[in-house]
Amino acid sequence: MSCSRSGEPQLHPECLGCMAGHRVVVGLSGGRDSVALLLLLHEAGVSLQACHVHHRIRGAQADADADFCEQLCRRLGIPLRCVYIDAPALARQQHLSLETAARLARRRAFAEAACSVGTKLVALAHHEDDRAETALFNLARGAAGPRAMAPVHQAEGLIWLRPLLDCSRAQITRMLQQRGCSWCEDATNAIPDVSRNIIRHEVLPALDKALGRRTAPIIARSAAVQQATAEALEEALSLLPLTDPQGRLFLPGLESRSRAFVLAVLRHYLLSCGVPDPSLATVERVADILPPNAPTSRCLLPGGFLALRRQKRLIILPPGAN
Repeated sequence: MSCSRSGEPQLHPECLGCMAGHRVVVGLSGGRDSVALLLLLHEAGVSLQACHVHHRIRGAQADADADFCEQLCRRLGIPLRCVYIDAPALARQQHLSLETAARLARRRAFAEAACSVGTKLVALAHHEDDRAETALFNLARGAAGPRAMAPVHQAEGLIWLRPLLDCSRAQITRMLQQRGCSWCEDATNAIPDVSRNIIRHEVLPALDKALGRRTAPIIARSAAVQQATAEALEEALSLLPLTDPQGRLFLPGLESRSRAFVLAVLRHYLLSCGVPDPSLATVERVADILPPNAPTSRCLLPGGFLALRRQKRLIILPPGAN
């Protein structure tokens, strides 16, 4: 259940089970959701290490967010690690959108924070509305269908936890207001000129009005079904002998397969090579270079990676190696 009888958001039981007896790194932006997560985990007696990432994007407002996080953690007696990154420079260097570059840098910062305190657990403050917004965003951009965020997800040698995933934004806001707790408000979240903000402020409310109900939990449940199917496919693909001893994708094994199977294999392979968030368009570009008579044998990928067809193999070169 997402909340108690009093309306108080509840931490996901699967996440709590993972945390028992372990140190947990909490991503703390200073915003409403991460503040609520920090408070709830602290009250649950979880051993915490907070991590705040300053992206050097919003100037004085970002400085104020970092100060707020320091004061909050000091008051609660929770150690805080503050990491400064230059997200705009990373986006330019890695040929990524600013949002994607910032997200990947945050994940690296959280991973380093986890390593520094000897844990593999990282808790993020995504909630039910985030899950629905992400599902719609992924569906619209052709990333991999409306996949859902999972409460517990293993990647990059870490266990990523989302304890608030069954809680709504309204429940979280109400909890903080009832307790008289403050948080930092990112003004850019209210500006309807970013894709995710448009989905949040225009698309979802329009769907709610059209269907006469809150659609976020319905979309989230549908995306969870898609996610389970996708995870089963990833597991099945990992068991197939698709690569050579050097880890390169062996192309003759794909020649008699359907286009759908080839695209699924390519996305699985790109992710295993570290290519960030490959969209359907990205996977299709790679598929187009595989035939021996293709006009080109290479294509540039997100994050500065390069896909290269050579001697009946697909090779993914990391940034700087091409």
